[in-house]
Amino acid sequence: MNVLAKNLEGKGLKVGIVLSRFNTEVGEGLLKACKDKLLALGVADADITLATVPGALETPVVLQTMANSEQFDALIALGAIIRGETYHFEVVAN
Repeated sequence: MNVLAKNLEGKGLKVGIVLSRFNTEVGEGLLKACKDKLLALGVADADITLATVPGALETPVVLQTMANSEQFDALIALGAIIRGETYHFEVVAN
C-alpha cells in the first residue's frame, strides 16, 4: 500500500459532506465513522457541513454546488448502492 501522507492535520479545514438518505442504516454508519475520523484529525465540528440528499443520483449535483461555492477545503460523498431484488441498483450504478 502506498501512503501519501502519514501525518494528516485537519485543524482549520472546512469540510463538506454529502450523505445519501437512501439505505439510511449504512449511511449513518458511514457518517459516524467519517465524522469521528475528521474530529480525530483536528477538524472542528463547527467546520463540518453536512448536506443530505434523497439518493445517489443527487449526490454529484450537491457536491458540484458545494465545490462552486469555494467555501470548502475538502468534500466527501457518503452513501451506499446495494444490489437487491429490483433493477434499482443497475439503474443507479450505471
